Amino acid sequence: MKSMGKKILALVLASCLGLLCAAAARAAESAQPWSKALGDGSYVLKRIEYTIPEDMSYGDSECLLAVYSATGETVAISGYAEDALYAVVPAGRADEALEARVVEKPAPFTDQVQTWNGSEYDQTPLSAKNLALRGVLRGNDRGELLPDNTITRAEAFTLVTRVLGVKSVADPGYADAKPGDWYYETAASARACGIAAADANFNPYRTVTRGEIMTMVYRAFASAGMVEVPAGDEALDLADAAAVPDWALEAYQALRGNYGLCITTATETEELDSEGFPISVYSAEALRGATRGEVAELLYSAIRFLPVYPSKAAIEYGFTDKMPVIDGSTSTYPYTRALYAALFRNYDNHSQFPASHSKSHESYQRLISGEVDVLFAATEPSEELKAQARAAGVELELIPIAYDAMVFFTNEENTAAGLTQKQIQDIYVNNAYANWNRVGGPDAALLPYCRNTDSGSHALMERYFLNGGKLSLNPAILQGNVSQAMSSALTDVAAALETNPTAYAIGYSVYYYYLNAQTMMGDVTDNQLKLLAVDGVAPSDKTIADGTYPLAGYNYVVLRSDEPKGSPARKLAEFMLSERGQECVQNAGFGPLKQ
Repeated sequence: MKSMGKKILALVLASCLGLLCAAAARAAESAQPWSKALGDGSYVLKRIEYTIPEDMSYGDSECLLAVYSATGETVAISGYAEDALYAVVPAGRADEALEARVVEKPAPFTDQVQTWNGSEYDQTPLSAKNLALRGVLRGNDRGELLPDNTITRAEAFTLVTRVLGVKSVADPGYADAKPGDWYYETAASARACGIAAADANFNPYRTVTRGEIMTMVYRAFASAGMVEVPAGDEALDLADAAAVPDWALEAYQALRGNYGLCITTATETEELDSEGFPISVYSAEALRGATRGEVAELLYSAIRFLPVYPSKAAIEYGFTDKMPVIDGSTSTYPYTRALYAALFRNYDNHSQFPASHSKSHESYQRLISGEVDVLFAATEPSEELKAQARAAGVELELIPIAYDAMVFFTNEENTAAGLTQKQIQDIYVNNAYANWNRVGGPDAALLPYCRNTDSGSHALMERYFLNGGKLSLNPAILQGNVSQAMSSALTDVAAALETNPTAYAIGYSVYYYYLNAQTMMGDVTDNQLKLLAVDGVAPSDKTIADGTYPLAGYNYVVLRSDEPKGSPARKLAEFMLSERGQECVQNAGFGPLKQ
């Protein structure tokens, strides 16, 4: 632990020197307003530096939007993220100055004002209020919202083009859209940005179906680079998925399958959930006419959740241009989630955000093969993985980013408080003890559980107790009590508790995964666990950080040593050692390094 401490100190000092040089360059860049082309370049994401004043009311902050400075026109797709306001504008208007402004709330829709006890109350749904604030939804000539009325093509395309901020006065090329028609500009704009098909007629007063509005919204946000085109095999969690028309299927797979956005009809079933409430199933009814209220809700959700806004750190480190491909062990997935959360608003909709990690062994293999750029690892590679790397001519570079440790645990009822390293080795290598009373515990059967040999936890077992892989786990243990998953390493030990005759199990994992998993153990089983001291020292944040716990170690960022300087993977390692990166470590539930 002490020699590793010296190594990490050197790494941190070197990183700090690099940070000083890089900070000067980034400071010069940040002096210019930041922007980024989206999609095919037809739209631009712009950053407006703005810090919300401490005395600003919540109501005013909800009305904070990006506006064009010259005209005061609102930008529909705009949102606040970490001391800045972001706005998506058409590329043709990217040079126009923008500013952050608290926009005045529009008057309530006349049909949404209800009177009760002599007082008037605005019953407008939040989605409609928000779209009205952004200048998207304006009501009819009587100021009515009419949320339950079906929506026409002209009305729907008007809303969608206002969201995109697209305006065109060119001839749309439709036989039924002539100059002077109120929808003429809408038809021109929808045709110009590719969300309206090049048909002979615009059909302005035809009712729009749910499938059609899903397709419109999909095309609109895909053209702005905010929606990924689906691979084509995404399963839809809709009761009538098979009835979705082929022409609308891609839109449903993208919006519903990837982002959870969809207009649906809920139907209660006779089946009850764990709390006794009826379980509902959801249907698309794609050929059913969409209502104005349903379209408002869909657009409001799209504006809120589809744009991915970068933090200042993401811009400074170049992660807006490219994120490294990340993998890791099951226990280190919280790092990836915390990292993306620190770098991007709506991070889980980022095109590169991984839904999960591979297992430890597999993730190392993917790094060795070049399939991924960087890992978050709870353990050093096993001897088998080191041999694979040598055979591939790959050298792995491990950069410590957090404290962690190998820990052993048993059933809470067990009065044994700890073991020595020698006793642990005798248990797992020699299968030397059948009863806890042989190692200072109660008269109870001792049931050792181990992990599968391609797990990260087994790599720790190799390091501390198997002499770097020269020894093996006892065959009797391998034939019986093997926990194949991180979570089952805990639940298997918990479930092994016996009272007649008495039997207690022992298992192992990593400290911070154990802590995080323990908070959920009560939802899985009534049987609880406790940590065992090793050589008289109990594992804790303090004993792991100061090295007095004998099995203390680190979590790592792992990359290939030939990774170029300044690459996204190198930048990620640099970020994780920064103050903000160490906050990610803490937010992920791990032990940040003391720098």
